[in-house]
Amino acid sequence: MSSNAQSHIHRAAMKLFSEHGAMQVSVTELAQAAGVARGTIYNNLDDLAGLFDVVALELSLEINARVVRATSRLDDPIRRLAAGVRLYILSATRDPEVGRFLIRFGLSAEALRQLWTGQPLADLIAGRAQGSYDFTDGQINWVIALISGAAIGVIACALERPEAEAEAGMDAAERILLALGVSREDARTHARAPLPPFEES
Repeated sequence: MSSNAQSHIHRAAMKLFSEHGAMQVSVTELAQAAGVARGTIYNNLDDLAGLFDVVALELSLEINARVVRATSRLDDPIRRLAAGVRLYILSATRDPEVGRFLIRFGLSAEALRQLWTGQPLADLIAGRAQGSYDFTDGQINWVIALISGAAIGVIACALERPEAEAEAGMDAAERILLALGVSREDARTHARAPLPPFEES
């Protein structure tokens, strides 16, 4: 099984999922989108029925790994959360196919929940432990929904207006921190701090 061929097929599948708004594609559609023979699809995929979950989880893990590498040197969980939100948005807006996929499925697909329950959740818990955030255990799912909804909304806007990408990401991070109980001054400072070096896909 060729990892390059598999990655190419997964990329074509992601584009089809976004265009169709569905979690299933046919072998013929996928072969045409990837520009390969049907036999290449069969040789490189174990299970077409589970392809959506594979593609979604792979994307989640890839974006998370890059965000974690970029923010790992930031000591303050508030700064990490703000930078992380901006980098998630950046990942999606610098690669419109990824952005469209997240807009379609980012709030509904279980396989994409890792985006919001990985590093963001760890930073939320660490921030609350140091007294920076004001939410209860029972509100954690709401807080995750707030972050994911804000990020995906900004991605949708930024794909329409790429020139507003940076400002929109900072505004989203600032509003999220304000909603979590961070003071206006601190929220603005953290949300507008320089981003750490980030490895794009």
